[in-house]
Amino acid sequence: MASVLRFALLCLAAAGAFASDDPLATAIGHAKAHPQGDAPASFVAADFRGDLRDLPIGVFDSGVGGLTVLEALKAHDRHHNLTGAEGADGVPDFAGERFVYFGDQANMPYGNYSAVGRTDFLRELILRDALFLLGRRQATGEKPPVKAIVIACNTATAYGLEDLRAAVKAWGIPVIVIGVVEAGAQGLAETADGAQGGVAV
Repeated sequence: MASVLRFALLCLAAAGAFASDDPLATAIGHAKAHPQGDAPASFVAADFRGDLRDLPIGVFDSGVGGLTVLEALKAHDRHHNLTGAEGADGVPDFAGERFVYFGDQANMPYGNYSAVGRTDFLRELILRDALFLLGRRQATGEKPPVKAIVIACNTATAYGLEDLRAAVKAWGIPVIVIGVVEAGAQGLAETADGAQGGVAV
């Protein structure tokens, strides 16, 4: 009987060591516990210590809708590519970049989770999407990690942007995180006076 009780207490202690009600704390702790990227939802910390310029840009959504954001990125031309000066030069600004797109179709649509009170699970999904992009692991082998993450989903931006930025800071990696909502708001703010424009979200 005593051995059963000891075993039960050991199981409870082990579960408590890994359990957290906060998806952000769990994701931060998990990635820090696996700096070699040797577990699912982890990344190789050393991948982010050198020159990141040759790494691709990661884009994710809960499904395929974010592909329109990816296409907009690939066509974006608001700066001169050689000088960096404002103004289109006829060459897309990201012409020399590679992209990795992830659509979490297994858990889509993300918009439903808040309606049923599952925002913690939604936040966990968003952090796992980012960890997938940061890591090398995928079902069919390896992929490159990413140097920047674009959240191409309104719901994921609203519920996960601040978590993801906090996680990146806690992990100490120089990865830029951009959300589609703030990019749309910035585009609206930059619309010239008197110009007719619209923003769809």
